Amino acid sequence: MVLELGINKLSSLQQRVITALIALPIAIAAVYYGSPYFDMLTGFVLMAMIREWSRMTIKSANFPVGYLLSAVMLSLIYTDLNHKKYITFALIVTALGLLYQVIKKRNISDYLVFIAGSLYLSWSIYILIHLIHEGLTTFFLWILLIIWSSDTGAYFTGRAIGGPKLAPSISPNKTWAGFIGGCLTATFVGVLSGPYLQKFYGTIPSLAITSFILSLVSHSGDLLESYLKRHYGVKDSGTFLPGHGGFLDRLDSLLLVSFAAGLLLILGL
Repeated sequence: MVLELGINKLSSLQQRVITALIALPIAIAAVYYGSPYFDMLTGFVLMAMIREWSRMTIKSANFPVGYLLSAVMLSLIYTDLNHKKYITFALIVTALGLLYQVIKKRNISDYLVFIAGSLYLSWSIYILIHLIHEGLTTFFLWILLIIWSSDTGAYFTGRAIGGPKLAPSISPNKTWAGFIGGCLTATFVGVLSGPYLQKFYGTIPSLAITSFILSLVSHSGDLLESYLKRHYGVKDSGTFLPGHGGFLDRLDSLLLVSFAAGLLLILGL
């Protein structure tokens, strides 16, 4: 509590730097040492994100069914999905949650949106865990590189050129120039990293196309998060990461890219 109060007195930039200095070593160590440390970290992050999502959609960060659903999602991730008992349990929890909504006279549509979002978050986290478990750490790091290069390229290109806004009603600071610059930067960086990804992609064109697609998805994830926050009238998804907001604020691009990367792996692209 004392640390939190101290951090809150700092400027936004100072908060961002301190949070990054604490969070980055933890994330790097979890990726380096793999399971079970990466599993525990991603499990914690998933529960935190579902809590943030519950706060946005159902207006309650302490929604009991939300915590129970988090446990169900984690059990489905860490166990064999072919086990019907886990699927049955998940359906029962969902049905009980809907019944709870009826009793409390809440908006069932909001609860369904919460369920859909929770499934999306869980699938995205599952893909990240799958990459680490299958020894695809290099591919995982490459995904992070694509996201970082896309964001960096978009930032500097947008500031240098400016021009028409990409989605002024959703994210006023984003421009078409930044969007295109980010995609091209990510594609260039993705191709340069080709020698390290020969296990996954044998040709430069396929690597370039994949890099471009993931960059496009990265921008889409950012816009999706911005739209949802505006729709639900919140500035940040949470406050767990001082200076950064919540986990959904920081991982918006990674979540959608992870989802897309999983589809690419399944399709063998």
